[in-house]
Amino acid sequence: MQYGPRTNDPDDMLKWLAKLWKIGVHGTEPALRRRIMLTNQLGVFGALTTLPYQLFYAFTGLSYYAPVFASNGVIMAAYLWTLWANYRGRHDSARSFVVFVAMIQLMMVTWYLGRGLGVHLFYFTIVSILPLLFERARATVVTALAVVNVGLFWICDQQFGHGTVPLRVSDTALSVAFGFSALAAVTLISAFMLLFRYQIDVAEQKLRTSNRELERLSATDALTELPNRRAVEAFLARWARTPGAVVGVVLCDIDYFKLYNDHYGHLLGDRTLYAIGDALRDATRRDLDLVARYGGEEFMILLPQADPAYIAAAAERLRSAVEALAIEHAYRPDALGIVTVSIGYSQFEKLDWRLGAPRREPIDAADQALYRAKSSGRNRVVSGLPGD
Repeated sequence: MQYGPRTNDPDDMLKWLAKLWKIGVHGTEPALRRRIMLTNQLGVFGALTTLPYQLFYAFTGLSYYAPVFASNGVIMAAYLWTLWANYRGRHDSARSFVVFVAMIQLMMVTWYLGRGLGVHLFYFTIVSILPLLFERARATVVTALAVVNVGLFWICDQQFGHGTVPLRVSDTALSVAFGFSALAAVTLISAFMLLFRYQIDVAEQKLRTSNRELERLSATDALTELPNRRAVEAFLARWARTPGAVVGVVLCDIDYFKLYNDHYGHLLGDRTLYAIGDALRDATRRDLDLVARYGGEEFMILLPQADPAYIAAAAERLRSAVEALAIEHAYRPDALGIVTVSIGYSQFEKLDWRLGAPRREPIDAADQALYRAKSSGRNRVVSGLPGD
């Protein structure tokens, strides 16, 4: 049985590390979540960056470097304590503690072994991420912390030239170690910046997705899941930006729907509305037309780039689709006994955004044709086009 991350798979290792620095973020707002993750990353990377030095001490003379080896062991445990602190919700304490631990570690190791290993270069890593860790703090606080870190670097570089315990390595090995420290310091700066940028990108993507969903919901009828009046206006405005575009407008009204609700109840009435909306949508060109709930038991269908003959045929197809549902309506005054719709239609001619918002005359003409359809017996289609 295998425990822990599969270290032979880089992707699994990265996923495992990502889980570590997400400790404590559940239920937090985005800005705090980024700070928690950055604190955890500093703790994880601080412990991981210390590990190569521990190996160096172990293989070059553990007894000789025992004090700094033991101190670094405590420091690594302290770094990992920040993850526990964030898990317990002690976010401010974790942030301040991890920065303090890093500053102390760099000073301690440089004092003990000298500046030759280049450990004090990591002060610049700390300075680079202070604005991210303390993003809500006053600029004077961040500046003061940066000045302290630069000051500690200067002390390490100027005062701890040889260290308390001379390094038992060749000049070549010392140069390699210094180069490793410089590279690691720069790499960590880049890693922190990339991870923070990634976290911001993720937050922005979630915000965009949420905004799109809110926009979709604001233009959708909750009952039928069809577009609503707002979507109708947006649809017409979009087509109005195509000079010379024509759009057919069809109004459908459910016949005797008040009687249906009174006798069958509003729950069944809602189901019927949904079923009719679905049937109307199935009877149109899904990639081009718009079927919307226009209000109450009324639906509007917009048919772009449709000539009068196509509009008339589409209107009849819509009427037939609802009739084909054969939804029982035993309480209507006539003998038909099923739910039907009456339809009136018209057309927007040569929509053009330069003329301003689309005029309501075609909608009014379709509405008047709908009224005539209902007055002349219902379950029929009547044209509202000029000359018909």
